[in-house]
Amino acid sequence: MVLPSGRDLSRPPGSALFRVRQDVRIRLDIWLQDRLGWKSRTKIQKLIQLERVQVNGQCVKASTKVSTGDEVEVFLDGNSETDSSAKPVGLPVLHEDPWLVALNKPAGILVHPVGRTHTGTVVDGLHSDWQPLNDSCLRQATHRLCHRLDRETSGLLLVAKSVEARRRVQDSFENDRVKKSYLAIVEGVPREQEFEIDAPVSAQLDQTRSKGHRLARADEEHGKPSRTLFSTLGSKNGVSLILCRPITGRQNQIRIHLQVAGHPILGDVGYGQTVESLAAGGGQLPEGVPHPDRALLHSFQLVFPHPVWGTPSHLLCPPGGDMAELIEALNLESLPPFQSFPLLEDPKPLAK
Repeated sequence: MVLPSGRDLSRPPGSALFRVRQDVRIRLDIWLQDRLGWKSRTKIQKLIQLERVQVNGQCVKASTKVSTGDEVEVFLDGNSETDSSAKPVGLPVLHEDPWLVALNKPAGILVHPVGRTHTGTVVDGLHSDWQPLNDSCLRQATHRLCHRLDRETSGLLLVAKSVEARRRVQDSFENDRVKKSYLAIVEGVPREQEFEIDAPVSAQLDQTRSKGHRLARADEEHGKPSRTLFSTLGSKNGVSLILCRPITGRQNQIRIHLQVAGHPILGDVGYGQTVESLAAGGGQLPEGVPHPDRALLHSFQLVFPHPVWGTPSHLLCPPGGDMAELIEALNLESLPPFQSFPLLEDPKPLAK
């Protein structure tokens, strides 16, 4: 799907444009059914009848055959099926300066529009916040993500206010000048307080999962080198709080490496953690605490050279919500207050 470049992300798109890349000619309604997964073939045929679908700029029938090079435009109807009724997300700001904004992203929120979700994301919420200022001064300044977090992952998210600031921050990410840490609540108790997992990670489709689950996985043959350092902060009743330091940055790396270690993140069904697996390992949640409905992973700390000043920037985001409640209920001993948690070492300075 191709959305218009430069569009106002504070508002849902009026249409979605698809380019056909198959050599075989296929009926339009059948071809669209694979791309509009939230709509049945009957609903797609209804859209075509209402002339809300065009092929190469022309209204056509559902039986029309499409093939390589054709452009199919679907005019969105603005109902709840496309998520267009979702409200922009107001996010707590942890830090802001003329070049950067650090946000505390809640779990369950996408960082940018993707697939059927066009609104209710971090990016369109920021566009909505800035739109009145852009309109009043005839500018088109927009926030730009410096990195990404999964929908289920909560915590620290860094956003740049200019193309140049983002370029410099991303350069730091790519050249190992950024240090990150995450918090995870996992199944089981690691044998060692400090341990590391060095297991290649592949972003190939995991064929063992059901259709539509594109989960990265550990793959010795095709995976890319991946390394994560772990430190056990505390354990109780077969449940542990882990500090995670990813040295490389592969997709789902921490989730995969904790699965490899035999300690999947609580609530991470995609990587094998269930109510049954917790009980089988002798684990038990505190009384009155339900089993989490998402992977309990939190972006906790970020240290990087400031894109303009070049000085080390230290950002900290203590866990909240379901993670904070479970950590408190576990009543772990000798856990330092998160607000005064030891900072990661300073990053390397920006290259001149």
